[in-house]
Amino acid sequence: MIAVTNVKGGVGKTTSAVYLAGAAVRSGRGPVLLVDADPQASSAEWLEEAPVSGVRLMEAPTARMVTRAMEAGSERIVIVDSPPGDEKTVRAVLERADAVVIPTRVGGPEPSRVRATLDMIAPGTRRGIVICAARTGTRDLDDTLRYWDDEGEAIWGVVPERVAIAAASGAPLSIVGLVHYENVLIESLERSRKRAAAR
Repeated sequence: MIAVTNVKGGVGKTTSAVYLAGAAVRSGRGPVLLVDADPQASSAEWLEEAPVSGVRLMEAPTARMVTRAMEAGSERIVIVDSPPGDEKTVRAVLERADAVVIPTRVGGPEPSRVRATLDMIAPGTRRGIVICAARTGTRDLDDTLRYWDDEGEAIWGVVPERVAIAAASGAPLSIVGLVHYENVLIESLERSRKRAAAR
């Protein structure tokens, strides 16, 4: 199970969750259950407007519902789009996750919000940061990558700023986005296998 989470909103959680699901199907790793645990139902709205073949959606906007959804999924891969600001639900997701993907952006208050998210993850749970909507070749991005490297945190992906990726349900999933998120998926699944083997 892969949790996509950050205590801050607007950082690319839904985009990351949907693209991870799409990348899993595209690479032959499906079927996928995408659990939308956000009361705003952003993933649900996206997939209602632009369904992705091989991805089943389940809405579960409370801690109790998301727990049941994560335990009931029979698909090969379960991805959870976590809500911002709902600590109880986020903790329920993190307790059951094999790997945690933490989308973030460059600059501003982002490091402190990522740090708050990292503090909620149990020791031993594999996690990686994904820099979303990144302006490649900029000093800000270089500084962000250096900061997390100095902190000892893994960067599982840098997803470039692209109109097609950010278009959400207004357009089909971008091939560029799918390629970038397939790399993130590989990282998260590798970490999941290592954790499962250690159990």
